[in-house]
Amino acid sequence: MTLFSRCHMLLRKNGSLLVGAFIVVYLLPIWLFPYFPTQDGVSHVYNSQILTEYNNAEYQFRDYYEINWYPFPNWLSHFSLAVLMFVFPPLVAEKIFLSLYVILFPLAIHYFLEAVQRGRQALVILSFTFIYNYLFLMGFYNFAVSVPLFFLALGYWWKHKDAMNRTRIVLLNLLIVITYFAHLISYAFILFSIALLALFHFKRDFRRILMTGCYLLPAAVLILVYLPTSDLLAGEPPEFGFGRIGELFSNLIGMHVLVAYAEPPNWISAAVAVLLLFLAAGTIWQNRKDPEKSPFGQRAFLCLAGVLFGLYFILPNSIGPGGWVNDRLAILAVLAIFAWFRVLDPLPWRRVFTAIVVLLALVNILYVGIRFKNLNAEIRQFNAFVEQVGKNEVILPLHFDPRGSSKRVGIFVNAANYYCLDNGGINLGNYEIQFDYFPIRFNADFETPLEEKEWVQVVHWQPERIDLCDYADNVDYLLLWDTPDEPIVAEAIEACYTLVASEGKLKLFKGKR
Repeated sequence: MTLFSRCHMLLRKNGSLLVGAFIVVYLLPIWLFPYFPTQDGVSHVYNSQILTEYNNAEYQFRDYYEINWYPFPNWLSHFSLAVLMFVFPPLVAEKIFLSLYVILFPLAIHYFLEAVQRGRQALVILSFTFIYNYLFLMGFYNFAVSVPLFFLALGYWWKHKDAMNRTRIVLLNLLIVITYFAHLISYAFILFSIALLALFHFKRDFRRILMTGCYLLPAAVLILVYLPTSDLLAGEPPEFGFGRIGELFSNLIGMHVLVAYAEPPNWISAAVAVLLLFLAAGTIWQNRKDPEKSPFGQRAFLCLAGVLFGLYFILPNSIGPGGWVNDRLAILAVLAIFAWFRVLDPLPWRRVFTAIVVLLALVNILYVGIRFKNLNAEIRQFNAFVEQVGKNEVILPLHFDPRGSSKRVGIFVNAANYYCLDNGGINLGNYEIQFDYFPIRFNADFETPLEEKEWVQVVHWQPERIDLCDYADNVDYLLLWDTPDEPIVAEAIEACYTLVASEGKLKLFKGKR
């Protein structure tokens, strides 16, 4: 029996077992290494610990921070991590939360595909290559979790759309509400997607269409609660257009959203792109050959994916303070079109496709594991002086090598948060405090280095604008990674701070008082 035949038979007879085995394998990078290398992830962990320890008298969080209890999106990861930290250390709590995401992702895709048409387990295996995507490894934990929640809610509605009762309406609204507290984009597009699919499915049955809108109202009200106070409406309205269509098309064809630590595209993302194009071509060919075997549901999801792709091309990359809009839509659109795909009917082709997908998913996680191993070594170098920082100290981080060997993800941008875990430390590079969709803010009387709303961005990217000498009295430690780009920054550090530890690119200073 060939490898192709064995893979196909294993998937056909023991599909759930194989998916379970892949889940275990895809959990390994999270648990084999001490650090999960992202840009924003450790920032979420640190701010969640502030929530957990806010009333702890040993720490001084109340002297510096206040909590924003408004019901905004992005609460899900912070709340979950904060609860976990009542039992587990911060980095273990992060691993548990990320493990739940890895487990939920393929299960949600499986549920979604089965709700449309049964028997496409090979596509579930292919979805594993989307788990460690660029946005997830950027540390956008809330959006990452919102993706499986989106497809879980969409699959649930599609499965029960013709027989909705009170219990199912409550469960659907609960799923959508949880999606709201994960991320605004997935929440908005789950409401949009259900409304669009209802128009396709119920056609001229306006009563059923109206009923669908009515039973979604409880969950839809949340957007009316959030938007009036949101910074999304404070700036200029988003500009729709086709000015970047060439760039966006290249990113989509190359599956750049799957490339995190290297310059895109890489050969794994290219292989995924080829498989997707092969599935699209095979589906078109089979539908033309035997159109009666193409269920209406698959055509409806093709229309939905087409609309999402259209929005991907015309929406700007940022709306208000929120960014990466195109990448977020790319993930939702590509996974939505999975519902349209038909696995090829000829058995030899199906066996070949199954074996290739299984092999690609294994190679992908091996690649991720190798990158994690290398990046963990770099983060350990960055954290060499963690033990030297005492309790309740204030740290000003200045990082001039934000990425290290990572090409797209700035693993050092928020890494100063490692120095503030479990010691009540205050990180002046805490970027979350400047946005209304995060729970932690500096107190109104906190003395900031600059009198502007997004002063933390200046700390990260334009430190030469800060009077480092004048602000030295407010700083216990200055954490320097690599050499300052501007001589004025190096001169101010030398004049007003004392070097207490140095190792390679890493230097730790105390303010001269």
